[in-house]
Amino acid sequence: MKRSPRTLRTAASTCAIAALTVFGAAQAPTIATASSDPVTTTARHATTFQGNPNWPTTRSGNHGIAVTALQHLLTARGHAVSPDGAYGPRTAVAVRAFQTLHHLQADAVAGARTWKALVTTVRAGSHGSAVTAAQKLLTARGHAVSPDGAFGPRTAAAVKAFQTRNHLEADGVIGPRTWNAMLTTSRSTQPTTPSTRPGTGTYTLKLTRNGNQPLNSRLALLRGGKVIDSYRAGSGMGSTDECLPDKGWLPSGTYKVKGHETNRGGWNYNPRVQIQGYAIQIEDKTCTPKPGGHECVQRTQMFIHSEMLADGTQAFDNPFNGDDWWRWDNADDYSSNGCIKLAPNDLKDLFTHLKRASWPKNLTLHVS
Repeated sequence: MKRSPRTLRTAASTCAIAALTVFGAAQAPTIATASSDPVTTTARHATTFQGNPNWPTTRSGNHGIAVTALQHLLTARGHAVSPDGAYGPRTAVAVRAFQTLHHLQADAVAGARTWKALVTTVRAGSHGSAVTAAQKLLTARGHAVSPDGAFGPRTAAAVKAFQTRNHLEADGVIGPRTWNAMLTTSRSTQPTTPSTRPGTGTYTLKLTRNGNQPLNSRLALLRGGKVIDSYRAGSGMGSTDECLPDKGWLPSGTYKVKGHETNRGGWNYNPRVQIQGYAIQIEDKTCTPKPGGHECVQRTQMFIHSEMLADGTQAFDNPFNGDDWWRWDNADDYSSNGCIKLAPNDLKDLFTHLKRASWPKNLTLHVS
């Protein structure tokens, strides 16, 4: 997909990135866990846990699902850190703080002793970041489940399937032994049925718009009609009018995906190109005006995007600029001029899923 030479801030044909506040250091908010997400475990799980010493060792420079799980678990324990799957300085600080609080060697290396102190039993009815960690691990191990932080029937079914596959008691409760297995088991040992094997089935994207909170909608990636992953997404500037130039949300309907880039904007920095870095372009769409509303408008130059530089990194915070186009503001920075906007790490995660599927040629987006 070639970069458009014209500015993206024109009326109905634009999809510029809108910032909400002056940027600070972006961290994921602390997510409260329910009382059913206890620190201590049941006697049964504690007994079997003592004899299983194999835990991953994660440290600065590591990447992957174990790091993502670590970050979610740290957040669940009150040490909020962005779950980007990269063990950077902020994750190291959070690990060290957790270790100090629990009287462990504060070396910022998450080994067996740190993992044992960090994991917490979750079961049906639990909510929070620990549940999200479990859901992402389950998906990585071949039991796809939406990472919504709510331990419902589908999560319970995935847990039991994983436990059965790994010769654990299939009680649907994630205690230390199940945590250990999810962290150390290779995906290659998991079943490779058509519903779980990458590259099979029909891939689709689905935006479910939230009429009450347009900037708190959901974008999901589905394979064969089943959700692989889903993300919070915003569309528009808070208005539900599809024909409101520069401010309305994405029109309903089905879109073809025209192309994707991980370096939109390229090396030759152009301040007029507001959508940079990771971007998925979708086809043009004519809006359907509400009775007595705006006139029909052709919406063009529409993307699934975030706020980042052309190389996928974040711009420096400019304290004198209230609209830093290429830096993620905060946990609620989902406002855009009609596109679908994701958090930077969520957009990169979506790209990872689609890359594993070899970027399906007939990928479509359904908006409802």
